[in-house]
Amino acid sequence: MFVIARKFRNDNTLPIAHAMESSLLSYRSLVSVLVLLFCCASSQARSWPGAQINLHHTSWTARDGAPAMVLSMTQSKDGWLWLGGPAGLHRFDGIRFEQFTPANTPLLTRNVSLVNAFVDGSLWIGYRTGGAARIEHGRIRNYSEPDGLPKRAVWGIEQDGNGRTWAATAQGMYYLENDRWHASPTSWRLPADTYKTLMRDRDGVLWAQGDSGVYFLRPGNTHFGKAPIDSGTGVLFNLADGAVVSWNAARARFNRLSGPGQDSYPSLWERLGDPTSLLIDHRGNLWVGHKDGLEYRTRDRAYLTTPPQGLSGPAVGAIFEDREGNVWAATSTGIDRFRGRRFARIEVPESAIGAAILADDNGGAWVGGFHIAAGDAGDPRITPLWPARREGWADMLTSFTRSSDGTLWGASYGALRRIQGADNRRIELPASIGERVITSVAADRNGELLAAIQQMGLYRLDSSGGWGKTGENGEVNVMARSDAAGLWLGYFPGRVVHAEDGKWQSYGAAEGLAIGLVMSLHLHGKHVWAGGDNGLALFEAGRFKQVSGINGESFDGISGIVEMENGDLWLNATAGLFRIAGGEVAKARREPAYRVHFERLDQSDGLEGSAPRITPSPSLVLSSDLRLWIVRSTGLFRLDPEEQLPQSPALPPIIKTIGAPGEGKALQGDVQFAPGVTSLQVDYTVPLLAMPERVRFRYWLDGVDKEWQDVGTRRSAYYSNLAPGDYQFRLAASDYNGKWGDQHTVARFTIVPTMAQTWWFKVLCVALLLSGAYIAYRWHVNRLARQMAYRLQARMHERERIARELHDTLLQSVQSLILHIHAAVTKLPAKDILRIQLETALQQADDVVDEGRERIRELRGADDHRLSFPDAVLAAAARLRVGEAGAIRMKMSGVLRLIDGAIYQDVLAIVIEAIANAYRHAGAGRIEVEFQYGMREFRCVVRDDGVGIPVEVLSEGGRQDHWGMRGMAERSARIGAKLTVLSSAGHGTQWQLTLPAALAYTRKGDQNGIFR
Repeated sequence: MFVIARKFRNDNTLPIAHAMESSLLSYRSLVSVLVLLFCCASSQARSWPGAQINLHHTSWTARDGAPAMVLSMTQSKDGWLWLGGPAGLHRFDGIRFEQFTPANTPLLTRNVSLVNAFVDGSLWIGYRTGGAARIEHGRIRNYSEPDGLPKRAVWGIEQDGNGRTWAATAQGMYYLENDRWHASPTSWRLPADTYKTLMRDRDGVLWAQGDSGVYFLRPGNTHFGKAPIDSGTGVLFNLADGAVVSWNAARARFNRLSGPGQDSYPSLWERLGDPTSLLIDHRGNLWVGHKDGLEYRTRDRAYLTTPPQGLSGPAVGAIFEDREGNVWAATSTGIDRFRGRRFARIEVPESAIGAAILADDNGGAWVGGFHIAAGDAGDPRITPLWPARREGWADMLTSFTRSSDGTLWGASYGALRRIQGADNRRIELPASIGERVITSVAADRNGELLAAIQQMGLYRLDSSGGWGKTGENGEVNVMARSDAAGLWLGYFPGRVVHAEDGKWQSYGAAEGLAIGLVMSLHLHGKHVWAGGDNGLALFEAGRFKQVSGINGESFDGISGIVEMENGDLWLNATAGLFRIAGGEVAKARREPAYRVHFERLDQSDGLEGSAPRITPSPSLVLSSDLRLWIVRSTGLFRLDPEEQLPQSPALPPIIKTIGAPGEGKALQGDVQFAPGVTSLQVDYTVPLLAMPERVRFRYWLDGVDKEWQDVGTRRSAYYSNLAPGDYQFRLAASDYNGKWGDQHTVARFTIVPTMAQTWWFKVLCVALLLSGAYIAYRWHVNRLARQMAYRLQARMHERERIARELHDTLLQSVQSLILHIHAAVTKLPAKDILRIQLETALQQADDVVDEGRERIRELRGADDHRLSFPDAVLAAAARLRVGEAGAIRMKMSGVLRLIDGAIYQDVLAIVIEAIANAYRHAGAGRIEVEFQYGMREFRCVVRDDGVGIPVEVLSEGGRQDHWGMRGMAERSARIGAKLTVLSSAGHGTQWQLTLPAALAYTRKGDQNGIFR
């Protein structure tokens, strides 16, 4: 027989006992051993067990990504399951197989002979072609011939109690010192032999098994001792009681090397046949790999699973138990996992599958035509209730009930079954009913029996054996009765009826019942539960109230309900067996809109198939030993409701890769992404191996997410439109019960901005934009100024033309007329009254001529350069002042500048008009004029404390037939100024004229205001 050894697991954080693993091919090189193996194989016969391994079994093959011909398995500190073999080094998180590629340098060869995880988190591998390697944090350190190892296969790597690392090779034992391997000297008392198994037990003793025997090194010792056995080819195990056991492959037997019971050998260790691999699990049960299947031996019996029963393939080459108690078997074509199931499957005859069920008083149950007694250990005891006919529906049972005298009644086809002790008889339906299926049966409190007959309604069987129709018309699906709640019936298609004291009260949609076809009724105290096609309802205060679960769960297809004494509610439904905690039920009763939290047990827990529909009802019962019996479409199952899901190891989630979609790289510290990255994909996992499909994930990207994102079982996160900056990605995983752990994994990364996304580029763009806007503004102002200058220049030319015309025509003519009259006057006597009158007229004519010349001078702008603008305003205000009116007060801020000649007269006219209004109409006692010479604008403000301007005058822009205010507005619009007025009755008036500096001030070299 060929033996491939494996590692045994204990209850510590990591497995501490290590067994050498090798392939069938490795043994063929040992010709002498080969002869012994075949001799042993031919001399021993193995008695094959008949039953399949009754554990939860999952297999993976190449189509699932599983490697083939795995020779060695181990579990590292972070939870990964590592697999080594001819196909290379792989790891598995319970969901996906991945071929491992180191981050720094490749493996020496893909032909891996050994994988072993150390307690420090490192992983050691051995190569079949020679050499070894240490992997830590994704990086590898290879050791080969130049590092001291021989060019021969390495079959074992382990640490001794002093922390020294040893390697078992075909050329002897080697140890690692100062990062170099050394052959063990003679002082260690190890013969230069072939070694294939290394193991360190719980006490820190290193065991080495070779061709010449088994050797051990105690902590603190400097040499090995030899165990008292004559052969060592095989594997080593550290049992749960501390004993060390050696498998002698040459002689096909176990040897106890230390610990209690050295002289006793359990029967399960005997007659192993021709094993290819072995494992003793933490319960002390034996797993034996064979060329054609996997055998599981307990102290009571043996089980076998082969490829036709779901094993991934033949030739089991390695067996391993992880920290959660899962047993892994590697075959020639895949990987298999076996683990405990919460549900015990009870093997029943085929006729009992889907049949009626009723709990007895001794922890058992009646199922169809059988009584089943099932304990926590051992096979169930199945007793037929009557000899089976094996034809037709005669043995079919759809419902059970017990009368007050203990008689068991069963509903069948065309008859009732009455079972009382050894008395078993059929009670046929009357001829008027014919042969029809009795769908449900219930014992009434008066000893009579109620039977629901398909398509016929409800009938009563009295104590004298007479049949009579009773109740409301309609087809009854299910019935339930208790002393506390009375008799309840479910009618087709969706109505519930309560019968009490001869009264029949019906409840339907109007009373809140909306569960479709009623398939189950359960009475617990005063509680009345109804389950159906579309969910669950509770009857309270004359109405039914629907009970729904979180995440849209409606509990469809309920055909069995059990309420426990602690208030927990169990439902046998299509999707599985549901448990609603008593506290959740109480909260749902208080809050009508509340959605309950629940636990769902399904195929992952060992519950297979779906709940039956309508019959049998109930499909879920509670036995007297407080175990739940569940009828499913695939068979009968039993559950201890107090047993909880196993606690998953407290492992932090692992971020595998991070990067742009499809370009992720392993996370190595903080990450910096190149400019232009806007999308991100994060792949993550947590290596929980028992029920990875139960693990949920949530994550939170700071700056993007506002709360935790619960993504269920998805193991990738996707983000898009990410801006440059620093980010922190937080990841959390739940346990198998959906509870979130305290451990979070954090990944920090930075997205480098592109040049266009940098702050300095944005500042530069803003500066350029502002500069462009300023240039555009200046260009626009200059354009307006040029246009204004052209218009004003045209006005000046027109004024000069008018002045010339006045001078050349009117004034010259008047002057000539004056001269002629003056010549005539000189001829009159000096005292002549006519001369005096003419001289007076001539004087007035001279005044008219002088006034004309003054107006011509104004038209030509001849005085613009003589007075500053403030002085011109003061002079004009002095002329406007009359009587007792006070002089204006003047304020000035900024540096005095010349007002452009093109707008000088218009600005002056506007200001003078505002002063004139204050004198003439406002009755002001105080008039103030303020000049503000700013860098960007010129502002002139005229304030008075007069009576103010009436509102209607302000709204109309001036008084009717008065043009002062309208002229001010027209002038300001013409020169591009902004004119505002604020006034209220009794609070004076304020005029404000504002001009851009580019229009208001005279440019250098343009003191006369001609150029614009």
